[in-house]
Amino acid sequence: MSKGLRVVMPKEFTVEFDEFMIPSPGPNQVLVATEASGISAGTELAIYTGIHQWLKDPSNTWAKFPFAPGYSAVGRIMAIGAGVTQFKEGDRVIWPGRHESHAIVDVGADADIWPIAEHVPTPDAAMLSLARFPFTALVQSNRILGQAVVILGMGMIGQIATRLFAAAGAHPIIGVDSVAQRRRWAEQVYGVRTIDPSSGDSREQLEALIGRRADVVVDATGVPAALQDALKLVMDGGQVVLVGSPRGIIANFDSYWDLHGRSVTITGAHGSAIGSQVRPNFPFTRDRALPLLAHFAASGKLSLANMITHHVHAENAPEMYEGLRIKRDEFLAVTMHW
Repeated sequence: MSKGLRVVMPKEFTVEFDEFMIPSPGPNQVLVATEASGISAGTELAIYTGIHQWLKDPSNTWAKFPFAPGYSAVGRIMAIGAGVTQFKEGDRVIWPGRHESHAIVDVGADADIWPIAEHVPTPDAAMLSLARFPFTALVQSNRILGQAVVILGMGMIGQIATRLFAAAGAHPIIGVDSVAQRRRWAEQVYGVRTIDPSSGDSREQLEALIGRRADVVVDATGVPAALQDALKLVMDGGQVVLVGSPRGIIANFDSYWDLHGRSVTITGAHGSAIGSQVRPNFPFTRDRALPLLAHFAASGKLSLANMITHHVHAENAPEMYEGLRIKRDEFLAVTMHW
């Protein structure tokens, strides 16, 4: 039996590698050899740095050290277990995979594994399961086509959201970030313009660009205080969509003047809302979202290549986490090949 390799965080600020015996797939399972996996610069860094809110929650068993990070990968099926009919050996697939060379993936009821076209570049395909998190902002937006959309935070989630809103027909799209390089990465998307909030009042800059405030403002910062910024940029009757993962309490929020008085809608849009089962008033499930994202990538509507700053061998994982943490003008999105 051959050995595989996976990334493990035994404690904060520490990344190591563990060997494991590659198992054979059981009934309704497949064995996948990983092509590449994408790092979540939000959740994984929060655990790596020890600030994730669930680390100290005794009721949560997922976010605990030692932690096996990763939940977005692309690979090729090496073997199939009994009862598997929808896949065959050699199929290329995406799934919410960890950073590991091989994985056993369930393909039965509520499975989360999907085919991906051969021509989709490996780094793009490795990020698609992560893309369902910013994709939730589209699902939760009341209107998209022809709407003026402002996206706060041009980190990885904001960059993917920018590309998704562009693919869905939003226009104009304005990205907001104080890091110049992140604004330049966003401006690689045709028609996207950006604002530097550190160079003056963001609302004045927005109105100078498009002549009004935005129909939709998407917060992709994960910073609780960004809600105040979003409310300043959205028009009366508009919508604020919170797609980041705020780690803290929103303070100084005047619900009367900022919300009721202006008829603004605030909508939560965390990617975990896209589950395996339909929920009341929330139509999307993973079996709708992931195939659609795969179609966007295969058709050319969604390209992530110009935002993936590092595609390296997995042995460079420790350096990648540190780069994402401290070099925000050099590191944006990282995929690791195996």
